[in-house]
Formats: sequence, C-alpha cells, structure tokens
Amino acid sequence: MKGSLSNPPAFAQFSEELEQYFFSLFGTERTHQLAVALSQPGGFFFLRTNTLRTTNDQLVAQLKEENVSATIADSKLNVVSIPIRPTGLIPRHEKIVVADKASSENVLLGSHLYRPGVISTDRFSEGDDITVVNPRGHIVGSGIAQFDSSALHSIKHGAVVKLTHPFYDLPSLSDLDSYKKGLFYSQSLSAILVAPILNPQPGETIIDFCAAPGGKSTHIAQLVQNKCQLTAVDRSERRMKHFQSETKRLGITCITPFVGRANEFIEQHPEIQADRILVDPPCTALGVRPKLYDDTTLARIQSTASYQRMILESATTALRPGGILVYSTCTLTVEENEHNIQQLIDTQGFTLESQTPFIGSPGLAGSDALKQHVQRIYPDLHDLPGYFIAKLRKPLE
Repeated sequence: MKGSLSNPPAFAQFSEELEQYFFSLFGTERTHQLAVALSQPGGFFFLRTNTLRTTNDQLVAQLKEENVSATIADSKLNVVSIPIRPTGLIPRHEKIVVADKASSENVLLGSHLYRPGVISTDRFSEGDDITVVNPRGHIVGSGIAQFDSSALHSIKHGAVVKLTHPFYDLPSLSDLDSYKKGLFYSQSLSAILVAPILNPQPGETIIDFCAAPGGKSTHIAQLVQNKCQLTAVDRSERRMKHFQSETKRLGITCITPFVGRANEFIEQHPEIQADRILVDPPCTALGVRPKLYDDTTLARIQSTASYQRMILESATTALRPGGILVYSTCTLTVEENEHNIQQLIDTQGFTLESQTPFIGSPGLAGSDALKQHVQRIYPDLHDLPGYFIAKLRKPLE
C-alpha cells in the first residue's frame, strides 16, 4: 500500500450504484455538492452542555482554562461549539497502520487510533512515527506508536497510535478534565435536535430503542432532570457497557438498560405502555461526515429499511394510545426515511406532529403533509451531518 498512499479526496467517492441512486434523488450537480460536503467535517464541532452538572457559561469558561476555544452556539438547546480548522498536509512516515473505515474517519477528526480499529500494520516499535491510512490508502493522520506491534495480538483495547498530526485541529476531548467531570457530551447538532423534538416530560414512561451509545437517552434524562422512567434498549452488550459508563460520567440516574432486540423487550414486558418512544435504528449512515468513500448498495438500503420497519412495528406496540413516537436516522435515503414513515401512517393510523426546533428542509417523498412535517438536514445546505427526523402520534383506541 505504501506506493498508493494519497491525501484525502476533495469529495466522497461513491460506488457507481450509489452515485446513480443519489442522481435520481438530487440530480447530478446537487450530488456533487453533497459529495464535497460529506468529505469534510463542517465548520464546527458541537458539545451538548450537561445541565445536570454545569451551565453553558461555566462550560465555556472551563474549556478556556483547558486551552479549548469554545462559544455558546445555542443557549436554548444548551449547545457549545468548537471551530474546526484544517491543519494542512500530514507527514508521511515509513511505518504504516491501516485503520478500518469508521476508525479512520474518527482519526481524520483528531481521534487517537484504538486497537479495535486496526486492520493491518507494518512492524513497529513503541515511540515510532506512524502514518495512519484508511483501507483505500488515503492518509488520515500521523502519530506515535504506543507499544510494539508484536503486542497487538494480546491487546484488545487502548490507543495504538497517539495522534500528533490530524487533518483537522480539534482537541482530544476525552483527555479533558471537563470531560472526566461529565460536563458535556460530544454530539452533532443534528442529533441534539432529537430529544427536544420528543419533548419528554417529568414523570413519564419513555423508551429509547436502539439506544447505544447513549447520546439521545442521556439527553432525554437531562431534559427532565432525571425525573422519568426511561428504558434504554439495545442489542449490543459491548455498546451498552459503554452506555452505562457514560450515564455514570454524566450523573444520569433514571435509565434502566435492557440488552436485547426490540421484539425481545416487548415479549418480556408485554404490559408496558410508554408515553413517548424514540426509535433511532441502525441505518446506512449516508449522512455521516467526514466520509471519504461509501460503497452502500441498493440491496443494503432495502434490507436496512425492512429491518427498521420490524423495529418500528415492535416499538409501536409498547406505545400507549395517543403517545408520541419520534423516528430519526443519520442517512439520506427515502426508503429508510419517508417510506418507513408513510407506511406507519398508512398501516397503523399514526398522524404527523409538527417539530420544534426545525432547522432543516422538507421531506423528499410521500404525501404533501408528510413532506412538510418531517425534517431533513443536509451536509451541503446546513453544514451539518445528514439527518432525518419525524414526529408522530399514535391514534386513540
């Protein structure tokens, strides 16, 4: 791979099949604009102030003491922003480590490279200069080896490469005292909208399906000051362990975790009738940025949408008549978004609710009412990760 190393492309590279799909939705020129925007992280990185522990002003002051320049981006949403600046070209070192797609995208933003994300390596010694590349040979950062490569087989966790030269200038947030004290949660502004749109109220019974890693669940708990009965459901035991460590860091006490699938939770709790439910299911993640390439197929889009509908079907049985359901994804397809919502309306009689806050664009498919009530956020239009949000009410029996 050494001979094929290159800097990140100026636009996200799509497979021909995915490119044609985007052409059909957005047209040629708009697809190119999306590809350019997706390849970049945007102008700002966002933190959600944990109001259980601090205030916006106090968080900004604490970050300043830690040499992090931050400003209050939205006082109502309790959002603090950190500017993202490109650092320039990254030095190419002799020793190479190949990271998986997700980890390499994190390294591009300044994250250290951790053991689970390593695909292959040259032989290296602790202290060696290392260049990190993604599976296609794009350089995503450089840093220093934290141990000998011979130890990789026995190490399951921890940083393999401590980054010293990222493409974008962002602090290592997990090293900050303000992070360790639980004063903030790193979350995109697109995702931060979801819990306020759900609008949880103290004393309610709430379920978050597909809850890990916990950003939206902990936000719900924060909004009601830990005064609700919130169940977080996720099938990944590993992700739920991280979720529970996050709840402790943030001072969240009202969440009951459940490790398992949505239908398994319903089978074990047939009596539950939640006031509000959040469904943020696994998706094709075509709105996530920075993204240097994506080979998602039409078959995967269809199968993912089908899986999402299964989760929705289970989730709706746990919602009381008249209850509120919010559905969100970080992808751009109509199959995983508008089509799923239209089916819920057509088959179960759900009705759309207006959303607050609404900072995005209307929907792309379905009835006129659907398109006007759902919210799409686009990287090229809003300088944020791509997102879809719908809010619905279950019919009264």
